[in-house]
Amino acid sequence: MGKVHNMVTTVCEIYFQQMRRHVYVTPKSYLAFIAMYKDEYAKKYALIDIDEQNINNGLEKLAGASAQIEELKIDLKKEDAKLKEASESTDRMLKDLDVENKKADIKSKEVAQVTEACME
Repeated sequence: MGKVHNMVTTVCEIYFQQMRRHVYVTPKSYLAFIAMYKDEYAKKYALIDIDEQNINNGLEKLAGASAQIEELKIDLKKEDAKLKEASESTDRMLKDLDVENKKADIKSKEVAQVTEACME
């Protein structure tokens, strides 16, 4: 801040040499510059604070989602085991039905033969 104040004083002297007009930089100007800097700093700090809160909220949501995904993976494994059991049960039932269908076909053929014999 001090360097900026000295630079402004130097530029004011150069301005006087070129334009023959005085521009005064007083301690009040320096204090106003510091006040403006503090205001701007507070605004930027508030924006950064808001960004930090948003990022932290996002990270919390990501962590929560990750935990939920792990729970869902466990549930999926359980459901997958149930599905395998149901699939095996269905396969056994289909095999039994296939055997029963073959028996029924044999009986049907026998009944057809008996029916033909009776018709003759």
